[in-house]
Amino acid sequence: MHRLENNALSTIKTPPSLREMAFDAIKEGIMSNTLKAGHTYSENALAKQLGMSKTPVHEALLDLTLRGFVTLVPRKGVVIRSLSIDEIKDLYEFRLVLEVAVMRKVAHHITTAQVERLWEIHHACVAATEADDHVGYIKNDRVYHSFMASLAGNSYMVEALENVRDLIDWMGVRAMTRPGRLPEVDIEHALVIEKLAENNAEKAARAMEAHVRATEQNSLSWHDRPQKDFEA
Repeated sequence: MHRLENNALSTIKTPPSLREMAFDAIKEGIMSNTLKAGHTYSENALAKQLGMSKTPVHEALLDLTLRGFVTLVPRKGVVIRSLSIDEIKDLYEFRLVLEVAVMRKVAHHITTAQVERLWEIHHACVAATEADDHVGYIKNDRVYHSFMASLAGNSYMVEALENVRDLIDWMGVRAMTRPGRLPEVDIEHALVIEKLAENNAEKAARAMEAHVRATEQNSLSWHDRPQKDFEA
């Protein structure tokens, strides 16, 4: 009998459950404004459209309720939420504290290879800007911030940011529909990378703070715009 060498076989990834698939599909519908804030949708209708039974859809909606996307209304269905101004401010205050702390922790030991990886992600963001692809931009933006958080080597920081990242992305899709915002974000992202590459913790922290505050202001200024303005 032959012994398998290390890495002889590729690891088989566990396929997503129906609950996870329903969660992702409904969240994408909310973020793309296909499912509109303030509207009520029945679980049966959502399950029928997704081509699955009601149970995984109900479980996904419970998860989305915990994430702050929807409110379940007994015997009526689910209402897509819209964050209040105070909730948006609280969200960005939380994000600011964490991401500035990440900068101060990462700047002193970031490697050349890690900086190069950040530039690669940044170039993907720029490509999305050039294509005017707001949803694609948000996906690359998430990779950018998540990768930097992972460099801190603190699982609690990473988990805390991931717990609110969906709501940040939701706000980001709306805020970035303002003409000219995507190129601004590209400049802000690049400045953060430059300061990290210099191993300058304070300047990196200030650059990240400026970026988060600018994003918050865009989210707040577009809070009351008509729903049609948020279509990606």
